[in-house]
Order: sequence, then C-alpha cells, then structure tokens
Amino acid sequence: MPQPGRKANETLIRDVPLLARLSDPDLKALASSGRLRDFAPAEAVVRQGDPGDSLHVVVDGRIRISVLSSSGEEATVAIVGPGDCVGELSLFDGRPRSATATALGPTRTFVVTRDSFVAWVRHRPDAAVALLETLALRLRRTDEALADLTFLDVPHRLARQLVRMAAADPLGQASGDSRLKITQADLASMLGVSRESVNKQLNRFVRDGWVSLGRGWVRLEDVEALRTFD
Repeated sequence: MPQPGRKANETLIRDVPLLARLSDPDLKALASSGRLRDFAPAEAVVRQGDPGDSLHVVVDGRIRISVLSSSGEEATVAIVGPGDCVGELSLFDGRPRSATATALGPTRTFVVTRDSFVAWVRHRPDAAVALLETLALRLRRTDEALADLTFLDVPHRLARQLVRMAAADPLGQASGDSRLKITQADLASMLGVSRESVNKQLNRFVRDGWVSLGRGWVRLEDVEALRTFD
C-alpha cells in the first residue's frame, strides 16, 4: 500500500502513551523514520524468540500478546489496540522477543526499526529521559500486577484486571468506552486460572449489576464498584 507522508505519520503516533512526553520536534523526527504495515487475521506481528529489531504502534485492529512455556503451554498476557505498542523494550536492549504478538483481525501498525530508533535518540537526551519516565510507570504497574497475583484471590484479581483494561492506556487514564472486546478464555489465561472460575465470577458481577456479558465482550457497568471491590 502507498505509504503516508511524515505529517500523516505524526498524526498516527501523536497520542501513543509511550510517546506522550515527547516534544513536537522529537515526535516529528521519529514520525519520519517509520512506515505502515498491514497484517491479516491470525498473522504473527512478532514471534517469541525472534530478533528484537523494531517497535510496532497499533494503528487499527487488535493484537493478542502471548507467551509459551518450556512445555509448550500458551498463556495470554494482554490484548492491545490502537495507540498501544508492541516491542518497545527491544528498542532499548535489542534482545529477542519475549512474547508473540498475533493479529486478532485485520490490523495495521506503524513500524520503527531499532536502527532508526537508535539513530533518532542518540542526539536527543530529553527524548530518552521522557521515554524512560513512561517505561518506569509501566514497570510500576507490572509490579502492582505481580502483587495482585501473590496476595489477591480470583474475584479481586479479575475486578482489577477489568478496571485496568478499561483504561485508555497503561498509565491508567480513563477511557470513555467500557466495553472490552475479550473472551473469557483470554481473561482466564491472563489471570492464570480456569475459564470456569472466570465465568463463575463474571456471572456474580452480572448479578451485582457491575458488568454485562456478550459473545466475546465484557461491558463494565459500574467501574467504581469494581475498583473499590473488597
């Protein structure tokens, strides 16, 4: 497909949470370094173990992030959509991919290679600091998720996961859309529990009026109740 100009690229990445702290000149320079790629449903965007040579910003569609254990078992880590990033850590360390990213439907990403990124950031210390601040906030949220896994039971973990997914970005800013396109099987995989456990608890939330369910989606009807669930 024809590639857009730099101005169009800038528009695509301006609201990406990872890049939200960048100055306009730095954002424009980065926009000129990338290109668009299209992926068919079920096509791998990146594969676990592949070289970490690029960043993908989701423009349209959704991507499932999953990991494989040494025994071949697969677990869903996250479902990401427009504005989210895949492979940002590889920009910094260049190590192999730690997870597989698979398009859940027709998907388009804006791709920046690691070589282009390194050339861009080398003479932009302020941009590097801005990116590190954003990544630090993401790591803090990862710590919170690990603490949940250790100390909370399934109902509380599920409630927190739903609230996090209803956020517009990993920094926790609220979204106007409370309908989450996710299956109960993927939710169970994220939490490391059985689908039956998730189904049982979701139906309790339905009876409480906190969520409603449909085929392949969960709508949050009372986010505050889920957030303060105790």
